[in-house]
Amino acid sequence: MFSRREYEYVMEIAKEGSFSKAAQRLYVSQPALSGAIKKLEKDLYGILLFDRAVTPVALTPAGQYYLEQARKIYELRNEVEQHFADLAGIRTGIINIGTSGYFCAYLLPDIIRGYYRLNPKCRINVTETDASGMDAGLRSGQFNITIDVEVLDPEMFESVTLGYEYMVMAVPASFEVNDRMKQYQISREAILNRSFLDDSVPAVDLSLVAKEPFLMLKKHHDAYRRSMDICAHSGFEPNVVMSFDQLQTAYNVARSGQTGIIFFRDGLLKYTENTEKLCYYKLGDPLAKRAILLTMKRYPGVGPTVDDFIKYLMLAKK
Repeated sequence: MFSRREYEYVMEIAKEGSFSKAAQRLYVSQPALSGAIKKLEKDLYGILLFDRAVTPVALTPAGQYYLEQARKIYELRNEVEQHFADLAGIRTGIINIGTSGYFCAYLLPDIIRGYYRLNPKCRINVTETDASGMDAGLRSGQFNITIDVEVLDPEMFESVTLGYEYMVMAVPASFEVNDRMKQYQISREAILNRSFLDDSVPAVDLSLVAKEPFLMLKKHHDAYRRSMDICAHSGFEPNVVMSFDQLQTAYNVARSGQTGIIFFRDGLLKYTENTEKLCYYKLGDPLAKRAILLTMKRYPGVGPTVDDFIKYLMLAKK
């Protein structure tokens, strides 16, 4: 009667005003969604939760009452669990995280190891996916939280900023165009300590590389869309000679010294060896800066174990 799934179904139908639209958002079939609501209404002594005779579909007074009370039940359940977990001084349970390949590889491993040392009875599952997979996973309950730079539905989800990433341009040192851009070059150390963000450091004139070959991530990546837009803002469409699934692979190919220019996340340099085969440049486009977002459902809450992990993650990123 007050299962998490039923609560989410009622909430989504109320939000969308349509069983079919809610079914699409929840990634279930419309017959399955309608059947679940009919069963719930039967369990509630036959009282209807929705007025199906109007368009859009609307909650009945009984449906409004159900949502209000179900939300209170979940909040109280989380509060009780948190209280007894605090008394016991332990954390148990499963934390399911959806994120991109980059954060799977570079942001989360050290954080998860540190959290495990403090809470060895917890289990953390990390799934690599794209933005649409994160959205679907949060809606279905597959994920408790996601970590990415994509902004998901603000009505359905709540996001907190973990930090910021900055896109930087790397040009193979063998490219002659570097001679025309010497005044814009920045050092590896300036990227690592982020001193390149100072206003006194000029951004490169991207029109100088308009005719050069580029390496890009594949089209489903946020970095691809950002890179293409940044070039468009400078008045050209890049000549993409190779596309990749992973940023690390693209960076390593660029570092080979002959293939093409790449836009990459500044944090990647923490995990790569120093090289003289690349020259680095600051990008001045606003799209070069993106917030790293931790996203979760607004209702019901994530529970004490996930909440504890989020607090640990926020402290670890400071």
